[in-house]
Amino acid sequence: MATSTQDMVRPGECVDLYYYDAETSKKQCFPTTQNTKYVQQFANLTGGSSVFTIPPQNGIQDIVLEFIMPALTGSPSSVGLALPRGWGYALIKQVSFRYGGSSQYFMTGDQLLQNALRRQPSRSTANDVFTLGGNYVVGNDASTGWTSPQIANVVLTLPHNVPTAFGKAHPLPTDLLTQQTQITVELFPIAQIVSVATSATSADVVPTALTSANFCVQQVMLNNQGDALARRVDMATNAYAFPCEFVQQVQRIGLANTTAQQSVVLTGFRSGEVKSLQLWLNRTSDFPQAPQTYLNNTQRSNPFNWVIPNGSITMTYAGDVYARYDNNSAPLFNLINGMKSPVVDNVLLGSANGTTSSTALWVELPFAQTQVDEDSHNTLVHGKPITNGIINLQLATPTGQSDWVLNVSYVYNSTLLFSQGTADYVF
Repeated sequence: MATSTQDMVRPGECVDLYYYDAETSKKQCFPTTQNTKYVQQFANLTGGSSVFTIPPQNGIQDIVLEFIMPALTGSPSSVGLALPRGWGYALIKQVSFRYGGSSQYFMTGDQLLQNALRRQPSRSTANDVFTLGGNYVVGNDASTGWTSPQIANVVLTLPHNVPTAFGKAHPLPTDLLTQQTQITVELFPIAQIVSVATSATSADVVPTALTSANFCVQQVMLNNQGDALARRVDMATNAYAFPCEFVQQVQRIGLANTTAQQSVVLTGFRSGEVKSLQLWLNRTSDFPQAPQTYLNNTQRSNPFNWVIPNGSITMTYAGDVYARYDNNSAPLFNLINGMKSPVVDNVLLGSANGTTSSTALWVELPFAQTQVDEDSHNTLVHGKPITNGIINLQLATPTGQSDWVLNVSYVYNSTLLFSQGTADYVF
């Protein structure tokens, strides 16, 4: 067969792209089935904490929370009330998780949403995740009124799962554990997330409880339990390494009342490889952190009115610049280093329950080289150890209000190491 010049100068193996062979075909070693039969109800429908335990017997994949808000059909009235887009995520104050005997960690509701959105392969799927988390409802609008039950489905993006088929993580093998996996979900009171219009009256009554709330686990089960790793390998003397991405609980930093560039010092880094920083700005006035007295008191609830710094963003570590995005170029750099722009469509609620089309945006500041996993094969791409525990940012807010808050998630390379019936993180 004639050999071209390109064949001679390019390294690589010969692959048959006409006939399938052992190089271009793979098959599942251990047959499995998938189900969503494991469902638990929330213990508290008015807010507060509910604890969920998953027995150590099957693989855990995705976890979905299902919320139903009661219909308001006239008495009580919903004319002066409204719910924001993604209200299911807004309802979550925080989630804690522990795999077997591992350390316990926490994530907030807005952080869970951002984590789910950034892992989506396209803007349209990110928009769908946002909308399925609870569409916006305006009580005085005939087309989006609160006269029927409102439903929100929220996916918990934790270290073990990837909420899309692109780069889907293998199931978390709880069959290697002797202790339960425990997840605790703490909810805000419903009044926390509801907007109240200037026209609201005593007939407009905010619900005090959800109609129902469920915790649903998508599991992967081995058809033959004899295929389980613990049946084939002595896990008292061996270990199974489960690669994952760990997101540290969000850091919130108040910013100065100025539109000029200002310096922010990020601290609280743990020992390990930092892959990236995820950041977004919002204002505390868009999502007050305490329930309000609603009669004769207007409140706008726009918890996901996220914006990005205006102009330039610079990230430095140990005197070296790792990200410099001038002239609002951050979204373009994020687009060409990923699969989509870091933005989703949003709807903002006004004081009179009017609506304005908007967007929710975030920025990724990477340390690790770009590598996108599309075929469920895991590749470790190293990040940056932050040995002195400090990163400096230079940024500017879009306007000069005093209630701007910078939200930052630190993303790490991590491995869950299973052995002797328990598991813990290695960073």
